[in-house]
Amino acid sequence: MKKILVIMTGGTIGSCLNNGVISVKKDSCRAVELYRERYDDGAELHTVELMNILSENLDKSHWEKLVNYILSSDLREYGGIIITHGSDTLSYSSAMMGFCLCGLGIPVVLTAADLVPDLPESNAVDDIRGSVAVIKRMKSGVFTVYRNPGESECAVYLATRVLEADRVRGCFGSFDGAPFAHVRDGELEFTGIIDPGVIAGNICPPDITLPFSLDNDVLMIRPYPGMDVSEIRIGERVKAVLHITYHSSSASADGRGSVLKLLSQCRSRGIELFLASYPENQALYETSCALIRNGAVPLLHISDEAAYTKLLLGVNIPNEDIRSFMERDIFMEALR
Repeated sequence: MKKILVIMTGGTIGSCLNNGVISVKKDSCRAVELYRERYDDGAELHTVELMNILSENLDKSHWEKLVNYILSSDLREYGGIIITHGSDTLSYSSAMMGFCLCGLGIPVVLTAADLVPDLPESNAVDDIRGSVAVIKRMKSGVFTVYRNPGESECAVYLATRVLEADRVRGCFGSFDGAPFAHVRDGELEFTGIIDPGVIAGNICPPDITLPFSLDNDVLMIRPYPGMDVSEIRIGERVKAVLHITYHSSSASADGRGSVLKLLSQCRSRGIELFLASYPENQALYETSCALIRNGAVPLLHISDEAAYTKLLLGVNIPNEDIRSFMERDIFMEALR
């Protein structure tokens, strides 16, 4: 098989443990070194350290750097790309890379680790092995690989559907309820949630020009009881607002937390307010109906991470109609 490009960005998978403190270690590709030592499977991994951060420190500039590097590189000698990443913001970077890199024509896999690679209980080497398995099996698409604590096999998620890990167990999930596949003995076993044969035909990459930049902002708001929207200031660089709904696709339309007040602010700025996420062809609560009647735009069947990163991408593509962009499926982010 062709070589695999491994782009290291830091995170626990590229870190070391010193006196009880986890910190990124420059020039560390220990997980890849351990993988080479344990498995002689013919995979040739070429490593590049593009950045070296803990992923909680990630911001838009790191996405810009990653996308610009990949889209401006000559990838003809590579059969796929592995991006090693921190677990904290893995789901957000997965979604953004899913949108930006789905049209590469080779598989891209993001992965992370729960513990530094040298600890015997770390999942780092398993996750590298699982990433290689995806590249060997898939011809295109963007995926996330991670072995959750307490599980013996890596899960493979569609990058635009993976959900942030919970704070107690550290387990990732999928917006559609189950992973795309599991990795067993270095091979993929598909769960049946998505037919792997349809992935290549469901890629509609956005029109990204280089240099890729995310100068415009999106304000994402998560509601909570007692929230006072009058305390929220919409900055000048904000070109769209994303309001996350409660689980029943509802949001406040009365009192201090009323989204109607946010809609008024958005109208005065000439920007859209989007609500995520809504079911299709189902009855809605009167609060949701009131918001939609007053101009809020419902997004259907999409995770918070995918909604935010897609909207952020959309407001930074010149001459793109943002409503039309959000309605278009890029990489199977919306459940149908």
